[in-house]
Amino acid sequence: MNKRPLFHFTPIKNWMNDPNGLCYYKGKYHLFYQHNPENLYWGNMTWGHATSDDLFNWEHLPYAISPDIPEDIDGCFSGSGFVKDDELYLAYTGVIMTTKKINEYGNTVTVGENDLISTQLFAKSKDGFTFEKLSEPKIVAPERYCTAHFRDPKIWGKNGKYYMVLGGKKDNKGRVLFYQSEDFKNWKFVNEIYEENMGFMWECPDFFELDGKSILVFSPQGIGKEGQEHLAGYYMGDFDYETGKLTHKEFQVLDNGFELYAPQTFKDKKGRRIMIAWLVNHHPFPEENWTGMMTLPRELKIIDDKLYMYPVEEFNKYRRNLEIYKKVDTEFQIEMTDKVYDIEFKLNCDKDFEIVIGDKEKKGLKLTYSSQDKRIIFDRNGAVNNFESLEIFGTKRVVNYTLSDDTDFRIIRDKNVVEIYINNGEKVFTSLVNFTEEQNFLTIVGESNVIKVYSLKN
Repeated sequence: MNKRPLFHFTPIKNWMNDPNGLCYYKGKYHLFYQHNPENLYWGNMTWGHATSDDLFNWEHLPYAISPDIPEDIDGCFSGSGFVKDDELYLAYTGVIMTTKKINEYGNTVTVGENDLISTQLFAKSKDGFTFEKLSEPKIVAPERYCTAHFRDPKIWGKNGKYYMVLGGKKDNKGRVLFYQSEDFKNWKFVNEIYEENMGFMWECPDFFELDGKSILVFSPQGIGKEGQEHLAGYYMGDFDYETGKLTHKEFQVLDNGFELYAPQTFKDKKGRRIMIAWLVNHHPFPEENWTGMMTLPRELKIIDDKLYMYPVEEFNKYRRNLEIYKKVDTEFQIEMTDKVYDIEFKLNCDKDFEIVIGDKEKKGLKLTYSSQDKRIIFDRNGAVNNFESLEIFGTKRVVNYTLSDDTDFRIIRDKNVVEIYINNGEKVFTSLVNFTEEQNFLTIVGESNVIKVYSLKN
């Protein structure tokens, strides 16, 4: 089975990680991303580039930024896009390796994890396709901050001023650094956002305001359990732009499944806040010539002081061949003719239930709910099928969660990736899998009145 998804963005070939520079500019959605031009594993970081009219049909373009100046000669790491005066600016992290070795995959890496010098750099474009690197500004780490781990600038504007957050590290603890500028050239370090016991590095910060709330999205390293040490989540609260202080509630993960990391958001022409994240996979699927994929683009909303996410509405135009199944009292099973589909249904959550994408004997990816314990178990043990890379981040997640009597579910399968949305995106469970040809059954054990099944065509 060809494992390349139809709707989750993938590179034409070779390694891909973080989404970068997400924006809407001159009538196109722009997706930049970390890419290795040489092979299937991390290294030689270069900014790939693609554009789309609808966030799903992407045109691959030449590289936007490549390592070719002294400050970025060993890699152009992650960053963001910002439209100013009808020009598209890219802010990114250039790195110099102070020690070097060749790893097992043939890529140049540092000998020690701190053997890097990081500088925040800028490039701009008048057309969104060709980029000129700027000689200024060049931003280096403040005193006492680790110069190796100072990266991933995210820029935005408000009330005539410009602001930036950066991922950083000091005293072996992760932080977000907050900067402001009057003219987009001279940047002042204002404050850091930091909490104890939140990991040794905070990567890929993103800051935005939504429905009157301030949201800081970031990826703290070293706090996760169940196999995945590096997570992606957010703080929600109130931000003081003068002092750079964020008063916030407790940390919340963005996705309760596996792999999701390094998310980035942007505001599009419709005013929506859209997020795309990387689904980490350290090795290519068997017999594939690409590594890494993105999530579906998700629209973010705040409901009852919670951050909800749901596939953008453009996805629905790819639905085909609706089939409706009514009144399921105990167990529903159907053999799917396609490996790409979209399913919606409600379940009575007063009782236990189980959802399985797998074979006829229900070996596969499972989501089960205990109505007594108010707990969801998300288990992909039966969908690994000897692809050991999927075991790196663990194969089971346990989430305490109380569901209402009739709860909405949406399951999107795109070959070897599954996204499950519960209660219109209050909780999301995403997983890479390695399904066999026989694992093409959908089984629902529980009570449901109507199950809608769509095939998907691109």
